[in-house]
Amino acid sequence: MLSSRIFIWQHFTRLTPNEVLDVIPLYHPIWTDADPDDIAFADQHAAHGNFRNWARLTAHTQTALHRISRTRVDQEVLRWAFSRLGTS
Repeated sequence: MLSSRIFIWQHFTRLTPNEVLDVIPLYHPIWTDADPDDIAFADQHAAHGNFRNWARLTAHTQTALHRISRTRVDQEVLRWAFSRLGTS
């Protein structure tokens, strides 16, 4: 019989909008110089205070920045990343 690799389940609550604005710029360098309104936009439309969603969004946003040779996140870049996530 296989045993689970999960030792204990942990419940995490979603980040509040204020926590998102405090934490996400520290999470990854692409968010450091991002406009707080763009971070809030990303959270509202895709991440929803969930760190796993932020990780996915960050990966797609980083790809977008690389492909279009930009260094700063904006709503145009975010909309492209949203399309990769399957959210609108």
